[in-house]
Amino acid sequence: MNNLTQSNLFLASRWRRLLATGIDGILVPGITIFLVMLFDVVEQADDFVDRMWVVHVLVIAIGTYLVLNGYTLWQSGQTLGKKIAGIAIVVKQPLQDGEYAFLQAPFWKLIAIRAPFFALLFVGIIPFLVWVPFLLLISIFGKQRRCLHDYFCSTVVVKLN
Repeated sequence: MNNLTQSNLFLASRWRRLLATGIDGILVPGITIFLVMLFDVVEQADDFVDRMWVVHVLVIAIGTYLVLNGYTLWQSGQTLGKKIAGIAIVVKQPLQDGEYAFLQAPFWKLIAIRAPFFALLFVGIIPFLVWVPFLLLISIFGKQRRCLHDYFCSTVVVKLN
C-alpha cells in the first residue's frame, strides 16, 4: 500500500467493517473446525480427559488465522474479510501542512495487539462472558468509527475503493 493523503481516503463505514468481521468470523472458525475434525483432535470421549485438546484447538485456530490472514495483513493491512469489503487497517500520521498521511500499520502491531481481539469475539459462547464481544465492538459507533483494538494500536480502518 502506498502512502495515501487525507484527501483520497475516508473512514470505512461501520457496515463494511461489520461485513469484514463477519466474513473473517465465518472463515477462520469454519476452517478451524474442519481441521480439528480432520486431525481427530476431539474424536473420542477420552480426548476430553485432559485439557490438552484445548491447546490443540487453540494452536490450530491461531495457525488458521495466520495462514488465512497473515500474508494479506503483512502485504496490505487487510484480512481476507477486509480485502473483500474493500477496507484496510492503516496508521494516521500527521504531516506538517495539517494534512494526514495514511501509512500501512506495522505487521507486529496487527498480529501482537489487534489479532488477539478477534479471538475475544468468540468468548460470547461462555454465558458469563457474553458481554465481552459487545464491549469490544460498541466503540465503532463513536465519531471516529474505531473499535477498542484500533485505539490500542493507534490504527484506523479506511475505505480503499
